[in-house]
Amino acid sequence: MGIRILIVDDSRVERTYLCGLLSALKITADIAENCDEGVKKACEEEYDLMFIDYFMPNSDGVHTLKEIRSREDSRNKSTPAVAMGTSDSSEGNDFFIRQGFDNYIEKPVAHDLLHAALLIYLPEEKRAEIGGGQSAEKKRLLPEEYDWLMDIQEMNVEDGIKFCGSEDGFLSALNIFYESIDKYSAEIEKYYTKGRWSNYTIKVHALKSSARIIGLAQLSELAKELEAAGEAGDLEFIKAKTDDLLKWYRSFSEKFKPLSGEPEDDSDKPLAEQDFLEDAFSSLEEFAGQMDFDMTEEVINSVKEYRLEPDDKAIFNEVCDAFDAVDWAAVAAAAHKYIARIYSENS
Repeated sequence: MGIRILIVDDSRVERTYLCGLLSALKITADIAENCDEGVKKACEEEYDLMFIDYFMPNSDGVHTLKEIRSREDSRNKSTPAVAMGTSDSSEGNDFFIRQGFDNYIEKPVAHDLLHAALLIYLPEEKRAEIGGGQSAEKKRLLPEEYDWLMDIQEMNVEDGIKFCGSEDGFLSALNIFYESIDKYSAEIEKYYTKGRWSNYTIKVHALKSSARIIGLAQLSELAKELEAAGEAGDLEFIKAKTDDLLKWYRSFSEKFKPLSGEPEDDSDKPLAEQDFLEDAFSSLEEFAGQMDFDMTEEVINSVKEYRLEPDDKAIFNEVCDAFDAVDWAAVAAAAHKYIARIYSENS
């Protein structure tokens, strides 16, 4: 059946980042956005290893693991579990061991530590299925069309690629970060304005982690300081620095604007033939059902080499958006929509 991994993390950026690292090792994972979803999946499927974020809203990683271990219908009462947290967390490895985790690793998760965790905790008969992958420390260069990133003073592209494990992983995380700026800055501002300091602290914690992953160390550091202030109840510091954080965070909407996906001039590309698209969308539905990251990405990239009719383009964009979110069900549903439409037109 292959290696089965469960990732429970409320951050879309970090889920995508970790899925990218696992993909480099030829491993796909099920993802859950919160405690309830993680417990539900743990009751439905049997996994070889679970990675659970500690700092999540409503129910943290410790509560999530206790629910998974204690539920009568859980299929993962004894499955190894690794907690994930940040280096400045007040809890250390001993704390997580006492809470029932097998180990703890810091975020962003380093490629070598992830590989080591797989080797240690996966069943012996499945370790041979781990792909070779590439070292996250290996320097990679981005394509020329991303040279503008080097002009952003606050950004360290090399760190971003290193943390994300690959060029593709970095670009995926960067796109998700960019797309979430309006939503998450509004949430930080809402909780700040309403004085809901616990939720405020959780949101700046998430920003601290996602900014660090893509190489925005200074923004991450300010978010870290505000997280610490939230935990300490230092409202004076929060009130003095939150406006600066929001202004700086939102400034990346303009700085990352080339990622906006504004229609590109594809008039010089050949028009995709229907037979090709039928094969492509059928393959996308199949590979999404298998949660095969590499093959799905390969088919998507092949389609991008062609010009699409507007209706075909709209469905393909749905596939791409779902793939960026690592939402396999949505990828399959969008691909199936195309096949169903063609079947209807030809019947």
